[in-house]
Amino acid sequence: MQKETKKVLYSQIIKIIIMRKISSILFLMLFAFISCTETHDNVVISKNFTNHEWGRFEYLKGILDIKKAPQEYDIIMEIVVDDIYPNPYEAHQTECFLPFNLTIKNPDDNGKRSKDYRFMLKDKDGNWKAEEKNGLYTFKLPVIEEMTFSEKGTYNFVIENKYSKDPLYGIKSMTLKCIKSK
Repeated sequence: MQKETKKVLYSQIIKIIIMRKISSILFLMLFAFISCTETHDNVVISKNFTNHEWGRFEYLKGILDIKKAPQEYDIIMEIVVDDIYPNPYEAHQTECFLPFNLTIKNPDDNGKRSKDYRFMLKDKDGNWKAEEKNGLYTFKLPVIEEMTFSEKGTYNFVIENKYSKDPLYGIKSMTLKCIKSK
């Protein structure tokens, strides 16, 4: 009887050891999967425009929290437009650029970076520089590459529409992302 009890006890100990090893392996696999899928993308500003219109003085604002400095990010703007961009009037269809200003204020308002940008969305022949999908054109515009955020804290972002004819038509959405530089 004692031999059988020892055998049962021994087999239960083996099962516990095996279950712990399997649990550890599963935990490590889950941790590795989560680590590999981390993208380091930070959506700073995301806006869906009502009636596909962006008013001249409708400022878009957002923040980025930097917890560890210095860090380098690429700032990318994703924009979705339709066929009437930038204006429904035929005479304005040759103005196929996206003009905006991006201002980035450092933590504690101790400095800022501000610059006007102008991205061409059509080529010189009037053809879109993106593929059409369901009547919409999606662009990923490289605004700033390898920008160094040298201080910890909250950075404030402001995008200003610089299109001179109010409003800018045909703009469905805009997203500004900070993607960790490689």
